[in-house]
Amino acid sequence: MRSASDTILLLTKRPPLVLFAVLSCVWLLMGILLASTETASVGGNEAKTRFLFEQGSLVMTAEALRDSNGSFSLAQLPNPEPKCKVELKGDVTPLTARLWKIALDDVEHNMVTSESGAVYFGAGNKYGLRIYERDIAVSGVLGLNHLYPEVMLSSLKVAREIRKELGYKVSAPHVVREIDVPWEVIAQADKAIMEKYRTNSYTRRTDDVAWLWAVDDLFTLHSELADWKWVVENGEYFFKVFYDPWFDKTDGLFRGQPLFHDIQSSAYPKGMTIADCVLLKALSTNCLYYRGMQAMAKACEKSNRPAAEKQHWMDRASALKVAIQKEFTQPDGTLAYYKDRHGKSMLNREILGTAFAAIFGIVEGDAAKAALADYPMTEKGIPLFSPFIPGNSGPHNMASWPFCDTFFLWGKSIAEGKDYTDYNAALLARSIGTTIKFKKGREDKAEADGFGSFHEYITLPDGLITGSGRQLWSAAAFLNVCIRAGLLPEKRVGQANPTKNKRESSNQTKLNVRSNLLTGSLFNT
Repeated sequence: MRSASDTILLLTKRPPLVLFAVLSCVWLLMGILLASTETASVGGNEAKTRFLFEQGSLVMTAEALRDSNGSFSLAQLPNPEPKCKVELKGDVTPLTARLWKIALDDVEHNMVTSESGAVYFGAGNKYGLRIYERDIAVSGVLGLNHLYPEVMLSSLKVAREIRKELGYKVSAPHVVREIDVPWEVIAQADKAIMEKYRTNSYTRRTDDVAWLWAVDDLFTLHSELADWKWVVENGEYFFKVFYDPWFDKTDGLFRGQPLFHDIQSSAYPKGMTIADCVLLKALSTNCLYYRGMQAMAKACEKSNRPAAEKQHWMDRASALKVAIQKEFTQPDGTLAYYKDRHGKSMLNREILGTAFAAIFGIVEGDAAKAALADYPMTEKGIPLFSPFIPGNSGPHNMASWPFCDTFFLWGKSIAEGKDYTDYNAALLARSIGTTIKFKKGREDKAEADGFGSFHEYITLPDGLITGSGRQLWSAAAFLNVCIRAGLLPEKRVGQANPTKNKRESSNQTKLNVRSNLLTGSLFNT
């Protein structure tokens, strides 16, 4: 067996990166059925100009956007020519059409290829070649599965194989003795692991299960790519090795960090240790486990596994749903952020967990409405928490993240049967840069992180745009709002690429993607 320092699995022999983007978009035009749109779900589905919005100081017109901090016009925006040529249908404004092109271009700037041929999505301008499994998974669900399916598949497989190879190799501070797994200390600081593997140790990735939602969505949209046997085999492996050791039978919940909230960041009360952050039970991550179990049940059915195996995953999902409802629902119907390692609930409401509970149907009807009721929605963005975590003002607390806003409004539309896509689009548009907050010491990055691309997050309450430019999941969020609004062109059902060798897809050969060879360059730079 080759070690991680020697090899990572070869996923498949692949065409050049530019061809990936072109083929993905041709596939979209030839044969993908979209999920029903948000406008259809609210009834009426009357044609209207997209996107126009006016509420207080936040105003999105046909050719401009303004808020209380600043403004920009269509003439000021870049006019890129992305490789993906899919154009929006219907009555869309010039600004909407331009933002669509910018979003596609941002996505394509995050396509990374290594010297040894592995292709995957990076997370944003400032993250380079690092592999962030959750960013890939979330961005896929938001829109990349629709528009860049083959690159998404490659990204998901790269991330799976790296995680397998890394196993429980960690830096010394990241050993969590309360979890009975084969910890192996290989460094004194996690930075050394990131430098070698281009990703973090599992202690910093206990929200890993998000990939199952992404691959289920991808294969449902693209049956021509689907390898459900691969899903079952990898899902079984990861539950056995990585997920079930973190399960607590006493309350039926999984331990692990909330989705995307870096451990010991401002998303937690000050003073929490590494162990405190990963031994808690988060609403968002448990919702993702529920969705992952549903994906496993479907994969068992699609790959002709015995009916008992499908039922096993359905039963586990049902039990987890009941546990989530019981352990997180408060007397007023809102949902707690997490249960700490000692069983005490953190009552601050959290945007993603609340959204996922509605999107996945864990809460429905009046329960869903109560879970989302009165959550703050401002002209500068939707806060990560309500109220903020006291005493910690960083970007994982007192901020709005565009992709989180989008999941929240998606969930709210499901719960209430209303259309929030215009508001959603206006919030995403302002992340292009009504007013940019530059950080000291990053003046050399001003162009990359500056005006004209979808940004990482917005600080609150000032509403200033900051973080990485060309942020993958922020750009994917704009694709998502267009998909939900029904703006993608109609398609025919059929083979996306009838010349593709399916045997090659399902019987992957090994690719020498040594950790120290992940030195490719960003696409189209």
